Amino acid sequence: MNLLDFEIQNFINRQLHSTAADLMLQASKYPDWDMRAIAQQLVGMQIAKKKLPSWFKNDLILYPVRLSMEQCSSEETASYKSTIISTGKGIDLTGGFGVDTYFLAQNAESVIYCERNADLAKIVSSNLKALKQRNCEVYTGDGLSYLQKLDKLDWIFVDPARRKESERVFRLEDCEPNVIALKSLFFEKADRVMIKTAPLLDIQQTLNDLDSVKEVHIISVNNDCKEVLYLLEKGHSDEPQVFCVNLKKTIKEEFSFTYTNERNTISQYSEPLKFLYEPNSSIMKSGAFKSIASKYGLYKLHKHSHLYTSSELVSEFPGRSFKIKAVVQPDKKSLVKHITGKANLACRNFPQKVDALKKKLKLKDGGNDYLFATTLLDDKPKLILCEKV
Repeated sequence: MNLLDFEIQNFINRQLHSTAADLMLQASKYPDWDMRAIAQQLVGMQIAKKKLPSWFKNDLILYPVRLSMEQCSSEETASYKSTIISTGKGIDLTGGFGVDTYFLAQNAESVIYCERNADLAKIVSSNLKALKQRNCEVYTGDGLSYLQKLDKLDWIFVDPARRKESERVFRLEDCEPNVIALKSLFFEKADRVMIKTAPLLDIQQTLNDLDSVKEVHIISVNNDCKEVLYLLEKGHSDEPQVFCVNLKKTIKEEFSFTYTNERNTISQYSEPLKFLYEPNSSIMKSGAFKSIASKYGLYKLHKHSHLYTSSELVSEFPGRSFKIKAVVQPDKKSLVKHITGKANLACRNFPQKVDALKKKLKLKDGGNDYLFATTLLDDKPKLILCEKV
């Protein structure tokens, strides 16, 4: 059975709003078709519609099992990587579904894709042809063994995976391959190495574990932190620059700093003024809590709240901006004078969690009001009622 057959592709496109289980119920109607394989394509297309929209539009793309689709980079994050390393000859040691390989290859002289899973490598080989990407070599097998046989490259890309899929990982040494132990090999074969990690890994610990880090890129898509990239450069000994990036539908929010500047910056504090600001998720992940205030001339509400205020609107602030309507005590009696039981609640440095506070305040989600439960300069918890700017 050829999954790219017009009749099968037409069938899948008609079922895009169905589930894999729905397709399996129709298996008896199509005895000559492998309905499990078709259902796999359906699930892949459904994920790709949002995650890889340009691939979704290509009828010649084949899709792997759900796990590979869930683990692959999105089109936005893969495209961003190509702005960091994009020329010369490179290798993707942990190819997966090949999304990063494809985008890194756009401006490169050549890229080698490596993948141990033969079925996945076969799919990627087919897809690269469908995408007319002719400067990619597909290697099925252990990328590290293959790397040792190669002449010098310009760059290496690696995405270490958790050793046990069921466990949460906080350190790079708990991932496979162990890039900490492989640094000597990497710099023997290339002058630049880009390592992709999940946001859960601690950035400061990772910087302690690595050396020669020139840049750190913390990437969010629509305020959802997706991945952290570490660009290593052979011989680099200066402090790394940290780039906080939030890729939105029409704009890209960017903020950069160094951890030395963050440590040396002195924060200014204030009670809530006219406007309230919440940094995007990349900045929150980075820990640039003093640097962001200094950059935009803002006051912090409390040392640990990471919310900011100003008298004049800072329209270019990289995050969410609000106009303050009221500051009240964290109880229903005080709040009921201002809203009618519906608001978008967030807790920042507050003694209660969101669900418990919603129950206490008898609040429902939604509406145009935004409510921040936080601690102010006097160390007392308050509710700040806002509307979006």
